[in-house]
Amino acid sequence: MRRLGVMGGTFDPIHIGHLLLAQFVKEKLLLDAVLFIPAADPPHKEDRSDMAPAADRLAMVELAIEGFPCFRSSRIELDRPGKSYTYDTLEQLRADCPRSELFLILGSDNSAQMATWYNPTGILDLCTVVAGSRSSATAQVDPALGRRMVSIDTPVIDLSSTRIRERRALGLSVRSMVPDKVEGYIEEKGLYREG
Repeated sequence: MRRLGVMGGTFDPIHIGHLLLAQFVKEKLLLDAVLFIPAADPPHKEDRSDMAPAADRLAMVELAIEGFPCFRSSRIELDRPGKSYTYDTLEQLRADCPRSELFLILGSDNSAQMATWYNPTGILDLCTVVAGSRSSATAQVDPALGRRMVSIDTPVIDLSSTRIRERRALGLSVRSMVPDKVEGYIEEKGLYREG
C-alpha cells in the first residue's frame, strides 16, 4: 500500500516552513509522496478579499516543489465548486486512490484549530492526522482529537504567509522565506503589493 501525505492550505504564498514540515514528516513516516493541495475557497478565510488568485497560488506551489521528486501538486480543490473542506478532499482522495494510506500533515497552528473544522472526527476516520511543530506558540489541541493524532518533532519555523504578505506590502524583502523561484514569481506578478 502506498503511503501518501496530504498537505492542504491557502498557500498564499507557500513558504519554506511548509516545505520543511512536509520533508520532515515524509522522512519520519516513510511516505512515498506528499500532495500539496491549494484551497480554492478556504472556509476559515472569509475576510480574505486580497487573496492571490488560485492560478497564482498553484503556480507558486509548483515552483516551490520543483527539485523535490516526491512532492506533487494537486488541483483537487481548485476543480471542485464550493468551500474547500478537508473532509471532502480526503473522501475524494480515498475514492481516487483506494490503494493509498492517507496522512494529513498539519502544523501546530492548524492542529489547534481542527476542532472548528467541518467534520473533524470524519477527517480522523479517513486518514492519519500528523501534527508537526511549525510555530513557537504553544498549540492547545482539543484533547478528544489530539488523542487520535500522531505528533512529529519537526523544526520550529516561526513563519507565516501573513508575515510574508505584510513584508511585501511594506516593500521589504522576503528572500529566504520563500524559495527563490517563488520570490521571483511574486515579484514578476506584483503580488502582495499595496495599491
